[in-house]
Amino acid sequence: VVFKPYYFNHVMAVQMTQGNEGLVVGSCNTEGTPDLQWLETTLSQPNNKIQMVTVVNPGNPTGVSLKRDVLQQIVDICGKRGVWLVLDCTYEHFDHLHGSDTFPGFPQEHVIHIFSFSKGHALAGFRCGYLVTSKSNGKLYSQLLKVQDTIPICPARISQVAAMGALEVGRSWVINKVSTLDVGRRAILEAMAPMECIMGGTGAMYVMGTLPDGMNDQEAARRLVKEYGVAVIPGSYCGFPGW
Repeated sequence: VVFKPYYFNHVMAVQMTQGNEGLVVGSCNTEGTPDLQWLETTLSQPNNKIQMVTVVNPGNPTGVSLKRDVLQQIVDICGKRGVWLVLDCTYEHFDHLHGSDTFPGFPQEHVIHIFSFSKGHALAGFRCGYLVTSKSNGKLYSQLLKVQDTIPICPARISQVAAMGALEVGRSWVINKVSTLDVGRRAILEAMAPMECIMGGTGAMYVMGTLPDGMNDQEAARRLVKEYGVAVIPGSYCGFPGW
């Protein structure tokens, strides 16, 4: 399961491994919150074959930090139905809702957290990150090692050194750097204020807005680049046309 507007790389990963038939798409409301009633109903179907739910928090591309009680509900729904929950926490340092020192994590066995050095530590080209899950998931861990050994094997040596350096510097260094983005974030939200509906601004580096009725989002993106030198991603690329 992915929720639209979705991170398109998650969709492509599912399509590469399971095909389109392995993909189930739920929706978020205009505040960027997944439809939990839909999730509960879908997972409770007697013929349900869903094995994994993915949630990006803070959201890409929603730009929304989900409240802890919303995340807890998702954790509980997936746990009750015996479904894995993958929380993509790549933008953990950009949680403007909770504050970056109190990022929510969950110890339940069915929850897998994905973390990255790409954003907060500006190591995007080094392709280095890590997973966090319960210590009791030994069987899962052994299966993950098989994937690692046959695809990436291991990060390049320089990436490992850079990642260790990032950990040694500590979280406070990252938080200080993230705070410098506040001026730009406020400016973007102010510029988008006239739009009918805005999603985001509480997390990650993204914000979405609705276009006037009848306007094609891909054409709008082309015009912004050609006429104003502003690059944006059309909402239709994330399953959310018109944004």
